[in-house]
Amino acid sequence: MKQLLKELVETTGGSGNEEKIRELIREKVEDEVDSLETDNLGNLIARKGSGDKTLMVAAHMDQICANVQKIDDEGFIHFKKMWGISARELVNQKVKVENSEGEHVSGIIGIKPIHTVEKGEENEIPEIKDLAVEIGAEDKEEVKEAGIDVGDYIYIDRGFEELRGDYVTGRAFDDRIGCLVLIEALKRFDEDYELAAVFSTQEEVGTKGAKISAYGINPDVGLAIDVTPTPDAPGLDTEKYVGELGEGPNIELIQTSGRGMIAPETIKNWLVDTADESDIEYVKRLGGGNDARSIQMARKGVPTGSIGVPTRHIHSPVEVAKMSDIEETVELLENAFETMEEYF
Repeated sequence: MKQLLKELVETTGGSGNEEKIRELIREKVEDEVDSLETDNLGNLIARKGSGDKTLMVAAHMDQICANVQKIDDEGFIHFKKMWGISARELVNQKVKVENSEGEHVSGIIGIKPIHTVEKGEENEIPEIKDLAVEIGAEDKEEVKEAGIDVGDYIYIDRGFEELRGDYVTGRAFDDRIGCLVLIEALKRFDEDYELAAVFSTQEEVGTKGAKISAYGINPDVGLAIDVTPTPDAPGLDTEKYVGELGEGPNIELIQTSGRGMIAPETIKNWLVDTADESDIEYVKRLGGGNDARSIQMARKGVPTGSIGVPTRHIHSPVEVAKMSDIEETVELLENAFETMEEYF
């Protein structure tokens, strides 16, 4: 699984620009499914099995990113964040600018060195509007010669690495970990109903892909597979929040204080009973919004749940997860496939 996670993490795919990651996932699942399609919003929909019921499971392909807003006369590239990222994650980072040809141009986002800051400014973080990407160009014309223009995507240039023990780190674990879980579980699906596995687009900017795909699929039951932030890092409140690394998958009951998904009793019982009967350690938690909120609102409404893999430092270049949590989430999803028809 580590090698596949590495490939997923190191393939780019920001919101609305998921072509590269979609093609990689297509290659990984095409021999495991009955059909594959890409819909009008770019969702990759893999179907397997047949029967009277359809279970839709979504994991989003898009990652956080930024976009070129302006190229100034000196060759500096000013940008806007797409969503879900702040200047804290961007300062002094290496980046890749993906031009219209799909080529990656190396760059950096620097800030003024400590030697030049005024007293009292040492700990200040600049605003995104004050940051810029430099690629080694002398002027605007050289940036244009590199194929870079307004609207192009900017990605933090960090790869996948193994830490000690069972820990791994990298960018875009949100939600390439969910994609990994869904790919692995999809391979193991062998039930008398249809599974529609959706690798969705534009989750980070409003769960748009899940909304469109759920309308088209019209499932009987829905699930979102995502990552969930953990409280077990310095400066976080372990007394207030739950879901630490090593405690297994998170079963989300309510999202965004009820404005997102609220899992019905049938969903909660299905997932909790399955985890208990499988002796899988898990955590019940309240969470943030994800694709589940759009799936549940499709057509006449869909009973929908969400399973998360605990992940530290979400939306940063150095997200951290444990492979054991990922593996247990795959196991929970596989076993939930087997028990689904007992509840729906």
